[in-house]
Amino acid sequence: MVLIIISLYLIISFLLTLLSLQKENEGLKIFLISLLLTPVTGLIYIIFKKKSHKKVHFYYCPECDYVFPVKMKYCPICEEQGKRVKLFKYNSPYKISDKIIITRFS
Repeated sequence: MVLIIISLYLIISFLLTLLSLQKENEGLKIFLISLLLTPVTGLIYIIFKKKSHKKVHFYYCPECDYVFPVKMKYCPICEEQGKRVKLFKYNSPYKISDKIIITRFS
């Protein structure tokens, strides 16, 4: 009977770990919380934990059509050619690519 309870406890802890990996949380942390405390505590932690990733902003150069995921004031590729072109901030690179395709082939 004790073996069944222990195996069920481990299976529930493992399932909570898989659930946390789908929600992009730290799997090992959830597994240890579920194992050392209780699976209920692990479930509460998963529910109230905020997502750990940050939104990435993209910077676009209108002169050379490059997109940079790093914040810079001027385009480094254009600066190598002796031009100072200011980068524009975009939240999604897909909007930029749609704009480039429309302007190039119109």
